Amino acid sequence: MNYDRQRAELADFLKTRRLALQPEEVGLPPRTSRRTPGLRREDVADLAGISVCWYSRLEQGRNIRVSDQVINALAEALRLSGEERAYFLALANKDARSSAQASEDGISPALQRALDSQHPHPALVLGPRFDILAWNQARTDVYGDLGAIPPEHRHMLWLFFGGYLRELIHNWEPSARTVLAKFRAVTGSYVHEPWFTTLVHELSEKSPEFRGWWQQHEIERPHVTTREVRHPSVGLMVLEENALLVDDSSDRRIILEIPQPGTGTEHKLTALSVRPDRGRAPSEYVLESPVPQGQWENHC
Repeated sequence: MNYDRQRAELADFLKTRRLALQPEEVGLPPRTSRRTPGLRREDVADLAGISVCWYSRLEQGRNIRVSDQVINALAEALRLSGEERAYFLALANKDARSSAQASEDGISPALQRALDSQHPHPALVLGPRFDILAWNQARTDVYGDLGAIPPEHRHMLWLFFGGYLRELIHNWEPSARTVLAKFRAVTGSYVHEPWFTTLVHELSEKSPEFRGWWQQHEIERPHVTTREVRHPSVGLMVLEENALLVDDSSDRRIILEIPQPGTGTEHKLTALSVRPDRGRAPSEYVLESPVPQGQWENHC
């Protein structure tokens, strides 16, 4: 397992949070002249009650063990939120468990029935890697058939940064940044796994937005939970996203999309559910294919 990657992520996270804080925010006198923005390493070390040398080694990605006491002290010094603190703890934990099992196991028939029961509202199940494990017919009606996409790209970040959702979602930028921040927040335990490095590399090559936003290391931002979808058949729909954890310790999430009241979206979802061509991806959907043209039929 690539624990060098995990240490590098931890170092980058600490550095971005340190540089985002001003001295006056943590009770230090403002400096009128300084070469670097934000706090200095010695500022953070003093606030946390640890040595500058030890903290510097941590920010350099050195192979050192971090105790819960030090994590809590640094979290206080850097004014981390609850979400950021949990992410920090995951990165500092070398005993992180693997994400492979939950992704490979798929879902139970009962969970699929739960998705189907949401008709005509879109619903899907995300694995711990943000890979899409299952979905209902309503999700296909709105976004097109995920079954037409190769499994390796059946992933929430690929859909936003490497696929068609940029054209389909009217408020794409805030939605994409929210998905990226959520992904990073919940995958801190998995940054040492090869799939994580591969995903970040491929999307950084494909999308300049992903590359720029990834470097900002956002964990917590104002979350956009309302998605504006421009459907080629019924026009604009406004859907409110809700995430529920599956109660089986698998880190799977059920993503439900509920129509926003007063937008006419409920009526449009019902209309989509009775279309004669229901179940096929609309021909207006176009996805930049990383595989030779013609290999995907009715892709979305």
